[in-house]
Amino acid sequence: MKKLCLVILALLLISCSKNGNNNAVSKTSSSSASTVAAKVPFHKVLTPQQVMRLIGETPDLLIVDVRSPRELKEGKLQNSVLVPFWNIMRGDYNLPKNRTILLYCAVGGRSYAAMQIMARKGYPKLYNLKGGIAQWKKEGLPVVY
Repeated sequence: MKKLCLVILALLLISCSKNGNNNAVSKTSSSSASTVAAKVPFHKVLTPQQVMRLIGETPDLLIVDVRSPRELKEGKLQNSVLVPFWNIMRGDYNLPKNRTILLYCAVGGRSYAAMQIMARKGYPKLYNLKGGIAQWKKEGLPVVY
């Protein structure tokens, strides 16, 4: 029952998003354009090829796998850390807000929901791997086991 409630909450968070694939604009009462820009979180869905470029161009990129520990046998992106989706749903994680974060899962749904949750928690720069690790592997990109 508890898991069902968490799933429903995740779906509500996703469906309530004003702009699903691009930037999320936070409301602010300030009239200063620079203040507004500083409070606008950036989150975006990237294709595997765009993620490859992001990895090459962002040395401090934090890659977060939101799948379950059992799913790791299917391979993972190199240098990724595991933070299961349910931990993110419960707020049971401690990731730095001062780094760019790439989220991924099996096919992109859980990581997209995680991105929405983390954006609402103040994480300023988030990316989601479109199609998840399944699409990544389909395109012949490197995985570690």
